Amino acid sequence: MKNKKYFAAVKILLYGILIVNLVLIFISVNRSSMAILIFSQLTFILFICMAWLLIKRTFSDFFTNLFVMMDKMMNREAVPDFNHIDDTHISQIYHQLNRLYDVLQMQQSSIESEKNKVQSFVSDISHQLKTPLTNLHLLQETLKQPGISPEEYQDYLEKQGKQLDKIDFLIRALLKTSQLENGLIQIRPREASISRTILSALEGILVPAERKEIEVYYDNSTDYIVMHDPKWTSEALFNVMENAIKYTPGSGKLTILLNRTEKYVKISIKDTGIGIPPADLSNIFIRFWRGDTNVSEGNGIGLYLCKQIITLQHGYILVNSTVNSGSKFEIFIPL
Repeated sequence: MKNKKYFAAVKILLYGILIVNLVLIFISVNRSSMAILIFSQLTFILFICMAWLLIKRTFSDFFTNLFVMMDKMMNREAVPDFNHIDDTHISQIYHQLNRLYDVLQMQQSSIESEKNKVQSFVSDISHQLKTPLTNLHLLQETLKQPGISPEEYQDYLEKQGKQLDKIDFLIRALLKTSQLENGLIQIRPREASISRTILSALEGILVPAERKEIEVYYDNSTDYIVMHDPKWTSEALFNVMENAIKYTPGSGKLTILLNRTEKYVKISIKDTGIGIPPADLSNIFIRFWRGDTNVSEGNGIGLYLCKQIITLQHGYILVNSTVNSGSKFEIFIPL
């Protein structure tokens, strides 16, 4: 408001002095009066001095406010809300500074968010690798003990191999998760057979299903051409199927059905496993969440990856489950 009053005063002085000068010059010319002419020039000089003082005061206030604003920005404090002059360069400077501050705040928030993600990711890796590494150390110490028979030695070596396989799988899964989250892996949908994608996912679980004598049923007589990324969609379906095999007791059954709705293809994956308690259904897609289970093979990454992949293709997943009766995952992919 002060700046506005100062500029208004300068305008009034300017117009007033100009009018007075014109009148005095007109009178001095008509009367050939040097005194009046000199007086008119003195009034003009007086205007220049007063205008200078007002403008100096205006810019003094402007720079004071500017320094206050910059100090607030550097200290990451709330920027004061100044009353600016409308349609002036000073107002534009204030406006641009406020915009710059907002941009810097957003960038700082983004940096802090990424930093927290990295810290969380490192913490997750440390936690997940702790168990297999501890097991490896224990097995290594056992192998150093004297009096171990060749059969026991071979058994411990096989157990070490399994722990190494777990670490290898975990690292690869973590890398995929990190790459997906940071956009380093691009989902590239194309028109492709959804049945082939399902069969590709099934290939990875047939051997463990056979070991547990779990019946796997899928009728591939129905097929649809769907816009999707076959590689990553197969990865998502495999993660759900693998989970079903892990949490289904021996001699169970895994059923995969393919249907079409008005806007989506629906892939249903139903097992006869241990089921998921209602209180846990909202947590199963959280990274590294495993719930209260005695199954040691789970790592809490598969379902998280599955949801990320399907969501990136504008699809979604529904889950129904009953404890001790099995679970049913319905994956919807847009046509």
